[in-house]
Amino acid sequence: MNRLEGRTLALKRAGRRALAPFVMAGDGGLETTLAVLRALDRPEVACVELGLPFSDPIADGPVLQAAADRALGSGTSFEGVLGLVRELRRPGTRGSGLPLAIMSYANPLFVRGIERTCRLLAEAGADALLVPDLPLEEAAELRQAALAAGLCPIFFVSATTTAARAAQAIQASRGFVYAIGRFGVTGASPDPNDSAQEFLQRTRALAGELPLAVGFGIGSASAVRAALREADLAIVGSALVERIQRTHGDAAAKAQAADSFIQELAQGIA
Repeated sequence: MNRLEGRTLALKRAGRRALAPFVMAGDGGLETTLAVLRALDRPEVACVELGLPFSDPIADGPVLQAAADRALGSGTSFEGVLGLVRELRRPGTRGSGLPLAIMSYANPLFVRGIERTCRLLAEAGADALLVPDLPLEEAAELRQAALAAGLCPIFFVSATTTAARAAQAIQASRGFVYAIGRFGVTGASPDPNDSAQEFLQRTRALAGELPLAVGFGIGSASAVRAALREADLAIVGSALVERIQRTHGDAAAKAQAADSFIQELAQGIA
């Protein structure tokens, strides 16, 4: 059981809810990303999703697409992200124990060889892996490589996922299962409606002991509160990325903006 799985299971067993922020690696430079990650090491945060920037992020809305473009434009590479994670894990520094899930599209992982890639991520200090464009039916190789490296493989379910397929995604996942709270791409949206809450309730029942995280569209304390009626973790991506990007100043200023926004969102945790 690694950092992420240990933290999320402990929270669930204690009946506590938490946030799971998303940050795009290299947006504003890797120095900024490192400062933001350290600022997110807070009691309200169960883990952080760290995005590997990719040129064709089909599941992402305009905010995260722009963040990936900025990161790639600044020269962010896979090797640079590994260095970032290693620096985060430096003993005695803030964030060294922060659970970290790498979110990546399939191409950057498989182009290097999936076993080697998972091993490099784990050795650097990552704890989990999410791949939004890899269907569950085609993910056996990735899951095996992730588990062999000590990473938690995390899969997705949505309102259109059949009960049988949702059960398979839950069985294949470690740390948490990711519930897509609405249709479309990532980005801020109104709070989850009754239909979304019914979907989350069904998924929570299927998940049993496995923590349930919900994302896509959470950007306010009220949306966090609504998401956590049924879910264990509220994933906040586009709203946080946008808040950091529009904050002027150096890495410290952007980290402070991230910290302040998480404190705002944490007001939605019961």
